[in-house]
Amino acid sequence: MKEKLNLFKELFSDYTNIAILHIDNSLGLVDSTLEEIKEKNQGQIKYIPFLDDSSAKLKATAREFEYVILGDILSYCKNQEEILKLMYKALENSGNIIILEKISNDNRYEILDLLENVGFQAPNCIDLFDDVYIFTAKKMHHWDNGL
Repeated sequence: MKEKLNLFKELFSDYTNIAILHIDNSLGLVDSTLEEIKEKNQGQIKYIPFLDDSSAKLKATAREFEYVILGDILSYCKNQEEILKLMYKALENSGNIIILEKISNDNRYEILDLLENVGFQAPNCIDLFDDVYIFTAKKMHHWDNGL
């Protein structure tokens, strides 16, 4: 597992004062890895435990985070597109969204389509962990809904 978490770390660029938003549904898979990234880059993590849709409805400032990590929450949200639009707004231009979803949720293609429809670029699904897919996508300035 340590080797897989080290590979997961490679999804993050080194930014001094990195700002990460992590909304997690008790998945707990990458918590310690995110802490390592935070410490290495003297950054901050805003952690929000997911209870229901309202937990993921941010009142974040536009372009507040370099990375948004959603830990197995989309399958439990009634309006997934609205949640992804809020995450899009919260990301810096050229910021990244990383979504962890249990493979058993069987929503791989739905999430890839949602990411594209919201305006994220280069959506991708990585099969790194045994029970969890990793989806990645990027917010690009002046592409689709770029702020």
